[in-house]
Amino acid sequence: MRRLRRAQQRHVREGRIFKRRALAAGTAVAITLGAGFALNKADAANVPDKHQLVVKQDADTDLLADREELAIGYRPYDGDQNRNGTLDGLELATRCAAIIGQLPWQADAAPGATYKWHTAQKGIETCDICGETVNMGPAGIVNPKLGLNVDCPLIALHYMEHGSFSFAGNVHTSRIDIPTLMRALEVRFPGEPDEHQLPVAGDDLDGDLLTDNEELAAGYSLYDADQDNNLVPDGIELAKQCAEVMEALPVHEPNAPGVDELYKASFMQRGIELCEICGESVNMGYWQVINPNLGLSLDVPDIVCHYMQHGSFSYWGDRHGKGRIEVPLLAKILEMPRRCGDLGTIFAPSDMNQDCKTDLSDLAKLAERWLDSTEPNPQ
Repeated sequence: MRRLRRAQQRHVREGRIFKRRALAAGTAVAITLGAGFALNKADAANVPDKHQLVVKQDADTDLLADREELAIGYRPYDGDQNRNGTLDGLELATRCAAIIGQLPWQADAAPGATYKWHTAQKGIETCDICGETVNMGPAGIVNPKLGLNVDCPLIALHYMEHGSFSFAGNVHTSRIDIPTLMRALEVRFPGEPDEHQLPVAGDDLDGDLLTDNEELAAGYSLYDADQDNNLVPDGIELAKQCAEVMEALPVHEPNAPGVDELYKASFMQRGIELCEICGESVNMGYWQVINPNLGLSLDVPDIVCHYMQHGSFSYWGDRHGKGRIEVPLLAKILEMPRRCGDLGTIFAPSDMNQDCKTDLSDLAKLAERWLDSTEPNPQ
């Protein structure tokens, strides 16, 4: 019996050793694959700029440290969440620089408005990368409503314009406090704003340009402005997707017999309508979107299509005036999500990077998360 127990114990120990060795080997392969994919992605997506200083503990090499991404609600294992070919950190830095550039100086700011300040000194600071000079005096951003003051010397702004929150001059060398800066600027998303994206008239708890009532009626979350974590507000994303679906619909006569697919009917008119934002002209008529299977239809003016292409369900034209399309009804008629990847898509478990296909890139995503653990006290 003792020999049998010793043999069983030895068998268990050998099994554990084999398991640990297999795990270590798999981890090494996975990390190698993941690093290769991440680096290739970064190299392919961006032209190198020496101002974009390397960041420590940056798993996805997007110029944002893992702890910074967690603090601002980004994903530390996805370097290009909105899939536009630009690293998240680079895009966010240039976005913040643009916002700061539009801020008023302290003397010109309205009461309670966010402003920038600068105390000029008799001296200049030189960029370690390109040699450009700026005033060496301290500077910063103040948000009086939130009681926030963020140090931001002019050399830091110079580096942000080049896509880096880290900066190096002959006077200041450091890194911007990104979570506090974003809070002070009241910005989360890196994309450039579009004036067509008009504010909604109604409660919008999460600020995603969908009203709370619209989100409840259409089945979206009114507490999460970015449900699919792609750094695009849900209202903007859904509007653009609806515009794309509408653009691709076949055109038939109204109430065409024998048509059982989703389609649109043209009610174009002899006249144009001007967009009050950009001045672009569109037809003053409308499309009728018809879903025979649901027995539903909706008139969508051409000016609304123009605004949806820019990410807004609200519109403003010189013929139809200001208004907003019925978002829940439109989403229902179009049967959104209509395509894999549309807002609300439920992805297959094997589609790790949520690109609607399973391939080596999913293995790379698995590799990036190989050592992650959800256990509170992993052994």
